[in-house]
Amino acid sequence: MLRKCVILFALIALVFPVALAHADARDDVFCGDLSQSDCQVLLDNAAAMDSLNSFAFDLSITGVADSEEPMRLSLEATGQITLDEESLQLINDQAANASEADWGELMEIFLTSVTADILIDLTDSSGAEEVKTEIRLLLKDGIMLLSADALSALTGEDMSGMEGFGVDLNDAIGELLTESGAMPEAESAEMQEMEEVAESAMTISRLADSEVGSVAVAVFRTDLDLNAILNLVSAEQLAAASNDMDDPAAVRELMDAIDVGEFSVIQYIGLDDKYTYGIDAVVDMSMSLKENGQEMNSSISFDMSAILSKFGEPFDVTIPEDAFVFPLAMLMQMQAGS
Repeated sequence: MLRKCVILFALIALVFPVALAHADARDDVFCGDLSQSDCQVLLDNAAAMDSLNSFAFDLSITGVADSEEPMRLSLEATGQITLDEESLQLINDQAANASEADWGELMEIFLTSVTADILIDLTDSSGAEEVKTEIRLLLKDGIMLLSADALSALTGEDMSGMEGFGVDLNDAIGELLTESGAMPEAESAEMQEMEEVAESAMTISRLADSEVGSVAVAVFRTDLDLNAILNLVSAEQLAAASNDMDDPAAVRELMDAIDVGEFSVIQYIGLDDKYTYGIDAVVDMSMSLKENGQEMNSSISFDMSAILSKFGEPFDVTIPEDAFVFPLAMLMQMQAGS
């Protein structure tokens, strides 16, 4: 399992902090029943984070699934990211119209314009023996360089003594992500309708002010009642909005099987500069399905905590000149011709 998750978790560690930093476009800020002054804090935060192009982060993710094949993965990541301002503006402009956005193209713009230096500690406790992997990831000008340890975890081969392996993502990664189904399609009318339903099942409240490090922060908690959403939408709507589930009967069975205990996000916003200094997220759900006449029960929990810092501080990354870099586009051509 670990080998299959290395690249995925590396990309999560790269993309997730950026998603946190730019999650709230100013037109989409959810204020619920907050007072005007509290809502203004969120609006100011969205404006501050929308223009942010450089920051450092510390990220912790834990995922546990208790089922026939138990999974216990944890990730600790730290790093620094800088985004090209022009590319960031282009992404923001195109993503503003979700019904027309080409998400694969936008992800390629992002991955080929971001500069990043990330260190990841990944632990797989799913089996009898705990497996730990340290991953160093560098990204610049569309070149993603993985450390030898990451390569060893991915291939199962001893890569000690190797500097690392680079992949040139230019002119290929967007198409690959789109073809794999990892990227959503342009937002449909059904998806827009579901988003409206989701907003009706969300609540937000301002908690007592706190501190992150030595920074005074406003604290907001958002809860999503996913069970209410599943009761408000039809299986046909979910099937129409899904990229990979088109059978309403199967969707209904899945909806009936899911029970969500908690789906919450806590955001920590600087009282002075309105930057997001921290995000905590919790998802706790269970599922009960019948398979071959037997009831199969499982539970899934996800905990994430991120701390952001060094806002606006530029930094640079150097890809070693002697690093082996293979064009992803060439690999895709080879696979298509085979």
